[in-house]
Amino acid sequence: MSEKFENDILEIINRTEKMARDYELAIKKGEFEKECPYPKIIKMYEDIGYKLNEHRWNEQAVIFNSQIKFYNKKLEKDKKLREIEAQKVQKKKKFEELHKIKEIDTVRAVIDSLDKEQEILNFEEKKKEKIEESEEIFNMIGIAERLAREYEQGIKRGSILRLECPYEKIIEIYKKAKKRFESIGWKEESSKLIESIWYYNEKLEKDKVLREIEEKKFIKEL
Repeated sequence: MSEKFENDILEIINRTEKMARDYELAIKKGEFEKECPYPKIIKMYEDIGYKLNEHRWNEQAVIFNSQIKFYNKKLEKDKKLREIEAQKVQKKKKFEELHKIKEIDTVRAVIDSLDKEQEILNFEEKKKEKIEESEEIFNMIGIAERLAREYEQGIKRGSILRLECPYEKIIEIYKKAKKRFESIGWKEESSKLIESIWYYNEKLEKDKVLREIEEKKFIKEL
């Protein structure tokens, strides 16, 4: 191997290692807007391996083949990490819409807890299962809040006696959500849903009183 060719290879190695270091440091800081350099690094090593094989330096080419495999694994891990980050961003957008109602502060606490729990470079399959389970729970909470919102809008448009009160159903949804949080080990998030259960219990009692008043008015008008 000529000295110039060897120096060229060393320069490429140093450059690729710096690219990888800088990128991994940026990811640790949460800078996901950075472009992943692994495909470029893999291409650079493939070019080196091709040139080594051309000169029949097969032993040296094997070394670079192992580096290609190493960075392919890093690339796959990076894709999974970005997929998780994209899911987090989507959830935050979804719950920002739900947070217009006071009691959904509990959901924001769940997202904050998810941020703390997830370690960027320690992606595990169990974490993915928890995220899928949490998404189903969040959907349940979203349904409960939609029921409440539609009912309260309906009351403004007409008589409460013509509508079915959904608060008992909403309370049951929150109780189920609480149990499902407990089942995946999110005890803190589960306990925070108690506030929403209390909130809708109070709403249910007020609804009963309001219905009694409306019924008396209706009877008098007959």
